[in-house]
Amino acid sequence: MQSKVKIVEMTIENIGNYDDKNQTFQVIGKLIPTYQNECWSFQEEIYEKSFETKYQEEYGFEAYIGNPDCIAFLYYLEDICLGQITLSTSVTQYASIDRLIISKSHIGNGIGTALLKRAKVWALEKEMKGFTLETQDVNLLACRFYSKNGFTIGSVDNLLYANSKYANEKAVFWYLKF
Repeated sequence: MQSKVKIVEMTIENIGNYDDKNQTFQVIGKLIPTYQNECWSFQEEIYEKSFETKYQEEYGFEAYIGNPDCIAFLYYLEDICLGQITLSTSVTQYASIDRLIISKSHIGNGIGTALLKRAKVWALEKEMKGFTLETQDVNLLACRFYSKNGFTIGSVDNLLYANSKYANEKAVFWYLKF
């Protein structure tokens, strides 16, 4: 028997189905981006000892419901919500991926890629020309995921977190043109 998968738009009724604000992620190393000849490339620095961390999660998913300029999708396996993606339009014609999070126990099972595919359909309906998002250089597993899914680095900001407890991290801005 095949498991039933569905991706649905977030509504007031299902808004609490995936809300893991305390989920950590594994830091195994960091991305070392390089800009040369008007092109970004990167290497990886793998840490001798990995560790778990988390970022303060933003609240306010209600803004993604019923708003023509943004949306959230939830990924279900049977009746269990295992992931979410939130997006918004922008004047740059790139749909911003504001959040993409998958249940820790299901990372690596294609859920993130499935959510990206559904998000692309929405972005094209909104006449967007691609995706943009920001992640930190120490979120190497996320950086690998975006690279594997065709995203390229568009810029790196070493000052965005300078006045926070993440002062040693760089913001990496990824883009995917459709």
